[in-house]
Amino acid sequence: MEDNDAMSTAFWTARTLVYRLVIAVLRISVRPRSPGFYRLTILKLDRLGDAVLSLGAVRKLVSVFPEKETLLIVSPIAAPLYRMEFPAATLLVMPPFCERFWPDFLLGLMRHAAALRAIVTEHLVCLRHQHSDYLHAVAMMISARRCYASRWKGNEEHTSLSFPRCLFSAYPEKASPACLELEAHRRVVESVLGSSIGIDEMIPALRNITVMDGGSLLVCPVAGNPLRQYPADHLAHAIRLFLRQWPDVPVQFCLPRGTDRKYWEDALQNKQIQAVEWIVPNDLEALVNLIARARIVLAPDSAPAHITTALDKPGVFLLGGGHFGMFGPWRKGERQIWLHHVMDCYQCRWSCTQPEPYCITHIDPGDIARGLAALCASTSLTVAGRSGDV
Repeated sequence: MEDNDAMSTAFWTARTLVYRLVIAVLRISVRPRSPGFYRLTILKLDRLGDAVLSLGAVRKLVSVFPEKETLLIVSPIAAPLYRMEFPAATLLVMPPFCERFWPDFLLGLMRHAAALRAIVTEHLVCLRHQHSDYLHAVAMMISARRCYASRWKGNEEHTSLSFPRCLFSAYPEKASPACLELEAHRRVVESVLGSSIGIDEMIPALRNITVMDGGSLLVCPVAGNPLRQYPADHLAHAIRLFLRQWPDVPVQFCLPRGTDRKYWEDALQNKQIQAVEWIVPNDLEALVNLIARARIVLAPDSAPAHITTALDKPGVFLLGGGHFGMFGPWRKGERQIWLHHVMDCYQCRWSCTQPEPYCITHIDPGDIARGLAALCASTSLTVAGRSGDV
């Protein structure tokens, strides 16, 4: 046992030395591009849904530090969102994650080293709270007077590096009424500004999008991870129950580019749901506008769910228990309904120990249908031909 501990200690010591050596060599050997000075640099390399959750925090920061003096370091999938909402800010687009030292970490840093070395900033703010050595390395390549980040006790990734000259805020263990990520954003932003701010200022909003009262049920069935996806036959059953009460509501299915629709199409046909419009948005702006024009949205815990909520559109969202409370539920009012099925194994971080993720698959289709019907009834649009009960 002692030999194993010694070997583990030696491994992590060697790993730390290698990572630090890479950073040192790149800082010395890479000639920076023309220096760019920014009062504020925000590091948010993340998924699209997480980017939506950061909008309130970013907006609060750029209300204090001029947007035109702000640099946003973001992922390719999230970059269009930030361009829509913060057009005066400068963007540096990088891969969001790095799973392996070779070739991902080393080649990725080498590819962006010149751009990172050119950044001189007063404040470097990390709004991704699940830290990694990739994030740490990006921050260490930047010349920042002060860095701000959260410290999450539950972070499972073993890291060898850290943020330089960093003021840490504790990641919350509880948050109400918002989810943990929004409270974590609030704490980090509060430490940057040095003044108290309310959680309401962290609630995301999409302000440059025109919202319309549409007539359709927009179903966005695909989750970022297949494990978090609601089964197609259950989803079709819920839609069938809803249409019994609201038969004149058109149904649209929105799928990401490259997704085979047969899995969903077969389930809908088995429930005799024929008149479905299939939509594949060309880009993020098309997706956001599609959601903005829908009457009501049905989605798992995914980017469309967060976009719908940020637009304050009516929606029913299906939330699993792997990270329950971290990224959802959150809402802007009674127009958003998050459904879940409580299990003893909540907070498994999606290392599911069950034959299937019961926290998702056991969500009752009838509850989904009732949620959709209630939101439909509350909208201003009058739909004729209602009959029957869910």
